[in-house]
Amino acid sequence: MNINKELDELLNDPMFEVSNTEETLFELTEAMKRAKEERKAADYVAQRRPCENFKDYEEGFRQVHKDLREGRRMLKKFTAKAMQEGHYYVASGVLVYLEKIVNPKKPQKGHITIDGRTRTIYENGMESDIKLHTLSKNVYTDGYIVTDSTAEDALAIEKAFEVTEKDKADGWIYVLSSLSENPEIAQVKDLYKIGFSTTPIEERIRNCEYEPTYLMDKVRIVATWKTYNMKTHSFETLIHQFFKAVQFHVKVKDLAGNEAEPREWFVVPLGIISKAVESIIDGSIVNYRYNPAFQVIEEVDVKRSP
Repeated sequence: MNINKELDELLNDPMFEVSNTEETLFELTEAMKRAKEERKAADYVAQRRPCENFKDYEEGFRQVHKDLREGRRMLKKFTAKAMQEGHYYVASGVLVYLEKIVNPKKPQKGHITIDGRTRTIYENGMESDIKLHTLSKNVYTDGYIVTDSTAEDALAIEKAFEVTEKDKADGWIYVLSSLSENPEIAQVKDLYKIGFSTTPIEERIRNCEYEPTYLMDKVRIVATWKTYNMKTHSFETLIHQFFKAVQFHVKVKDLAGNEAEPREWFVVPLGIISKAVESIIDGSIVNYRYNPAFQVIEEVDVKRSP
């Protein structure tokens, strides 16, 4: 039996012939083609890939981290229409830079903002073309907006008091650093004492090496702010509660050998302290908290929009 001959005869059978009209039954209409392309686009998932020109962005990421540590930037909760080209965000604990929105599309039904593919750079050297709505959702779910950098004004805090001739200067907010050579203290980076005094700071610390509150050693004045109508107890309660998570715990002995544990020392960058003090003075401190993991001030208790 010739198998090849039988196959040829079978395939040439008129029963398998398809007319031109019948062939059109297998063609996709234009609407079906568009639907297929739309499904294909919807099924596309942005993949992260190495950013070939990451060197162009490295310094920007470093500067943002520096600004956050120094209190020149803060982390704010997501708000509608917040996503903008040229701005930084935090998504799933990673700092990202939204460089460009590619071919932005008008808002669709159910959305109030534009959409489109993006060029998003990640601080770990990767990039992706994640859709803007997806990036927005990631930032909204477990991320933050990084505020723009603000120049530090040495008089900003004093100006916040809006001093008039009726106001009375009542003291100083101060920040001190320890000059102790005790390794348990000297090796701690960003260790500061934050307090309030009704007497000039220089006079207040005159005998600091004999007082447990100053860790029984010399200290250096790092920053001071003159205050008006300040409620001492309220300030100290707020500032200590704000930095409670980074309170420095150490036990020292006074000249009589009695053990004490000072409560006004905190391990936190100086810029963050300055920003916190300013927020206490202008009353906005209730909207923020200190995030010790990121070493930044972040906004809380804000009504969030999807």
